[in-house]
Amino acid sequence: TATDNCDNTPFVAHTDVVVPGQCAQEMTIYRTWTATDDCLNASTCLQIISVQDNTPPTFTECPGDVTIECDESTSPDVLGVASATDMCDPEVEVSMNDMTIEGPCPQSYTIERTWTAVDDCGNESTCLQIITVEDTTPPTFVCAENVTIECDESTLPDNTGYTVGSDNCDPDPEETYLDNIIG
Repeated sequence: TATDNCDNTPFVAHTDVVVPGQCAQEMTIYRTWTATDDCLNASTCLQIISVQDNTPPTFTECPGDVTIECDESTSPDVLGVASATDMCDPEVEVSMNDMTIEGPCPQSYTIERTWTAVDDCGNESTCLQIITVEDTTPPTFVCAENVTIECDESTLPDNTGYTVGSDNCDPDPEETYLDNIIG
């Protein structure tokens, strides 16, 4: 607003000069206000408006923690993808980083999946998804067939046959044997 000693309603207008900031959402506006009375006397003042983006994005979706069997996929396409929004940036970049924590065996471990949302101005926020990978399924095997041998023949598996084992998570399960002699 403006006042004048002779004109009760001086004309007030402004012009802006916009200087871009460090990112698309930030800028400095130099607004020059001009008040002009009926006799064309004018005065100006300068207003500086700093537009900043200091607010990080907000996650609209952060995949929940999950426990899976060791032969299941840990892909985000299966376990969920995070999404985020930002007050100033319509296209927030969302990325993920996995940190694997060893468990009691190679097939059981934990993945800490950190989702990071970053806006154009470098403001970021994170959310954490915990993926627990377990091996709860015992190996299976096909037992060697029952055989009858002569007393002078070897009872070792090379002569009597081996079992064939497999496991859903361990490509090379250890096979051992123990003889129980009756008789």
